[in-house]
Amino acid sequence: MHLHLETSDKFAVQAYSDSEIKIDDEIYQQSLIVSAQGIITDWPLAKLTEMTAQSLERFLTVQPEIIIIGHTQSGKFPPPVILQQLTQKRIGLESMSIGAACRTYNVLLSEQRRVALGIILDVQHSK
Repeated sequence: MHLHLETSDKFAVQAYSDSEIKIDDEIYQQSLIVSAQGIITDWPLAKLTEMTAQSLERFLTVQPEIIIIGHTQSGKFPPPVILQQLTQKRIGLESMSIGAACRTYNVLLSEQRRVALGIILDVQHSK
C-alpha cells in the first residue's frame, strides 16, 4: 500500500493499492465512494465503462462540486452520457489512477471542498 498519510481529516485516504484502500484505520477491499460525509460501500462497480445513471446517483447524495474516479483501467473514461449529466448539474468529473485519485481527493478534502471519491478496485487482483 502507498501514501501512509497522517491527517486529522475524517474520511481521508491513509493508504491504497490496486486491490484495497485504507480510510480511518479501516481497510476496504471493494469499490466504494468516500466524501467528507462518509463512506458508501454498496457501490458494486467493477469497471469505469460500466458506470450508469444509477451508479452516479450514489454520488449525488453527497452533493459534490467535483467527483474523482480512481481506477486501474488506463486510458478508459466514463460513458459520455455520464459526463453530460454531470455537466448539466455543474459537477466536475475527473478520472485517473487510484494513486492520483487518492492524493487529489486528500488535497481537496483538506481544502474543505465538496469532493467525492469513487474507487473502483481491482478485486480480481486481491484473490
